[in-house]
Amino acid sequence: MRAAGIPDLSESLTTAANLVDRTIGDLRNLARGLHPTILTDAGLGPALESLAERSVTRVTLESAVPERPPGLAEATAYFVAAEALTNATKHARASSVAIRAAQMDAHLVVEIVDDGIGGAEPTGGSGLQGLADRVAAVNGQFSVHSPAGHGTRVMARIPCA
Repeated sequence: MRAAGIPDLSESLTTAANLVDRTIGDLRNLARGLHPTILTDAGLGPALESLAERSVTRVTLESAVPERPPGLAEATAYFVAAEALTNATKHARASSVAIRAAQMDAHLVVEIVDDGIGGAEPTGGSGLQGLADRVAAVNGQFSVHSPAGHGTRVMARIPCA
C-alpha cells in the first residue's frame, strides 16, 4: 500500500532512466557534430596526429594531404577516423591501428586498419552505419572489410569538389 502523495518508486526510476537515456542520446548527437579546435585551426593532418596521441591503442599515421581540403570533406574524414579508432579500441581488442589519409584526384581518402578480432557488422544501427550515412551525405563512398579473426579495414572516399 502506498501513502497518498508518494509516487511509486518503480515508476520514478523508470522515468529517470528514460530521461538519462534521452540525455545521453542528445549528447552523442551533439558530440558527433562538434569539430575539434585543432581540426578547424590546423587541418586534418594535425587533428589526426592529436587523435593518435590520445589513443590508448598504438597508432601509426600516414598523412599525405598537401593542401587543406574543403571543411566538410576534412571533418567527414576526421570523424570516420575517430569513430573507427574508437571501435578498434573498444570492440575489436586491437593492439595497433594504422590511419592513412591522402588526396587522390578530387577526393580525400581515409583508411583505418586494425589488427583486432574482426567481424565488425556495418549495418543494424552500429556506429559504422552512422559513418556510412555521414559519408553518403557528402556523396562519398564508404566500405568496411572485417573478416572474423582478421582485423577490420574501414575506408572512406570523400569528394573535395
